[in-house]
Amino acid sequence: MISSRGRNALDSSNDTRQTFVWTRIFNASSSLQSLENNALQPPPRSGAASVVVCGRLYIFGGYGGGTGRLDDFYCFHFQSQTWETVQVLSEEKPGCRENNGVVIADDANRSIFLFGGYDGQNWLNDLWKFDIETKRWTCLQESTSASDDRHNSMYDGANDASQESTSTSVRSSLNNNITHSNGTLAPRASSFGNTSATIIRGRVPSRRFGYVSVVHEGRFIVWGGFDGSRWLNDMYVYTFATSTWTQVQQPLSSPEGGNAATSAAAVWPTVRSCPAWAKDDKYVYIQGGYDGIERKSDFFALDLSTYEWREMPCWGTPPSPRYFHSCGIHGNKLYLYGGYSGSERLADLYAYDFETQHWSRIDARGGEIPSGRSSLVLQVYEAHLYIFGGYNGSTVLNDFYKFRLKPINLPSTSLVQDLSKLIQNPDLSDVAFLVEGKLIYANRAILAIRSEYFRVMLCGGMREASSLDTTAAVGAENVSEKKPSVSPRSASQEGHRLAGDEIVLPGVSYEVFLRVLEFIYTDTLRINGDEMTLDLGIHLLIASELFMLDRLKALCEDLIRRDIHVDNVMDILVAAHRHNASGLKDLSLEYILLHLSNPTIMEGLTVLKSEPDLLVDIIKRHSLLTLYNNNTSSVASMDSSNGSLGHRNPIMGSLHHHHHHHHPQASNNDGAVLSHQEHHDLYYVPGSRHVGDSRYFVPSWNTSNNNNSSSNNNNNNNNNNNVANNHSRNLLIGGGGGGIQHLGDGGAGGLTDTN
Repeated sequence: MISSRGRNALDSSNDTRQTFVWTRIFNASSSLQSLENNALQPPPRSGAASVVVCGRLYIFGGYGGGTGRLDDFYCFHFQSQTWETVQVLSEEKPGCRENNGVVIADDANRSIFLFGGYDGQNWLNDLWKFDIETKRWTCLQESTSASDDRHNSMYDGANDASQESTSTSVRSSLNNNITHSNGTLAPRASSFGNTSATIIRGRVPSRRFGYVSVVHEGRFIVWGGFDGSRWLNDMYVYTFATSTWTQVQQPLSSPEGGNAATSAAAVWPTVRSCPAWAKDDKYVYIQGGYDGIERKSDFFALDLSTYEWREMPCWGTPPSPRYFHSCGIHGNKLYLYGGYSGSERLADLYAYDFETQHWSRIDARGGEIPSGRSSLVLQVYEAHLYIFGGYNGSTVLNDFYKFRLKPINLPSTSLVQDLSKLIQNPDLSDVAFLVEGKLIYANRAILAIRSEYFRVMLCGGMREASSLDTTAAVGAENVSEKKPSVSPRSASQEGHRLAGDEIVLPGVSYEVFLRVLEFIYTDTLRINGDEMTLDLGIHLLIASELFMLDRLKALCEDLIRRDIHVDNVMDILVAAHRHNASGLKDLSLEYILLHLSNPTIMEGLTVLKSEPDLLVDIIKRHSLLTLYNNNTSSVASMDSSNGSLGHRNPIMGSLHHHHHHHHPQASNNDGAVLSHQEHHDLYYVPGSRHVGDSRYFVPSWNTSNNNNSSSNNNNNNNNNNNVANNHSRNLLIGGGGGGIQHLGDGGAGGLTDTN
């Protein structure tokens, strides 16, 4: 441990510890080489468009201060640390403009796309493509006129109703990740759900500047910005295959059927220009910006599969409000630098951790520190953050810096992939299982260290082996109710495996056991949506309990709960109950209570005749839910004229309908045996204990014979106890728990700040 004196010494000006510092980059070819395409450092500029493609940083245009708007094109080679001008072979090319980070690349085609901007006199909405291999620009859409924008503005404001009536409302067609009708579980790309936005085809985005734009899966997406008079938050999608624009309108309300947590999170960002933004494989993130009144510090994510926004949680120390700043993503963090606060150009560096959802400020005061700036180029390449140019409040810049984000660029781990190669590898295995007549090869040590079941089986009994059996069928057609049959040779005997030494597992299917081994070796359950059926999920759940794999069990519960619906919830409930899947059991019960009026659910209650404890649990929860919703201490209200109770329990009504021949006889308050009809006319109210009481409620009984009920009040307690005892498995109403659970399952934009 370092003493306080030692710490003071380390914190002194003689600190020799390794720290991350800024490094200024100079062109490595600045020794007056005369190669035709070689260039020195690009001239000063702010608001340039930039993107990293194939190990190169491309920069187009920007604002050069006294030189006005630019149309030059440069690239920086990260490996050689040299700049060069980009050769353009086509006659047509984009004109001068400042874009503030609107050039986007699609690595699959090695193409660069550029949209709109400001040329000093006009706002633009033209769309261009540059092919890196052929070195040619192609205009995909020419810029529209000011009259077109005025028409769109009038159409947006005055004709919303007619626009909606002629639009195509698309729900979930933008997202193929939905639940299949055949009962299989489809993958969920995100927690945001299917889109509820309205799709308007044929609309072209207005001319603008300072917006967010990305390319994703054959589509160019643009959002927000400034059109010279309005700050925007509209969104358009250009499909390259059809050369058509589509407007995605924000929903007027939260998606129908969403729970409170989802509805609160699904928030469309307000109008703005000049936010910082960055893209990963699934989302584009925006932070901050300016709406004409105030600078912002909020943080949003757009799901690129569903076109739905979500405001991101921001814990820790978030950046102050700003615009004209930039950001980039490296690993599981988003890095944000600089910008304009309204009073000063900033030089601070922040990181957002996507796992912890915390912002933190990074100490970036070492080395050759860049001056504060806005309208800069920022890109991340490998383990470094690069910034170029910008405006520091007095000068347009062309200095170039890099900041190391990690001390060593560690290769990605391959442990899981390497271990998975041991599955079904006869050359590297030392144990074999015979499952449904097929051999499955594995490794004793890995099985024993990961599963208590296999440790006892393969290494001898540290626990009572008698408790380990395969009496439960795990996806097999014909199940022998015996323990795994081990060959005469000891499972722990050293030496090579001989023919006939396989361990027979009669109570598990071949497919399920392979999935179990995959989990044991990789700690994950890698199943595509079209592979995971409900039947497979249930059998994996059973196997996870048999082989004592708690994490696999939880993964199965999570997969199964996504496919709960009225047709299968009873079977899922019974399976969860029998195999101690408490989380899945609770979710199933909550789903049943929420859909108790559904005829399929009521019919399904007959399935529970073999599990009376579950039926009691449903009755208890429903009674408590009724109490809670009615804000009263009784399930039913007394009839004002004759004192009879006014509401029948719907669950008991279902049981009466399906099981009338199973009810035992009961006594009324006189001690007489009630008739069959009288028995089914029993009503009840809970006693005086409140909802939070951990004890059972004591029911107070009444029959349809009101005279008997009213004349024998003194005998109620004794007789009620007798009835409660006779029917405790079906009719007791539980208190406990103290509440009701609910089913839940870089750029910048606007006018360049040098103006």
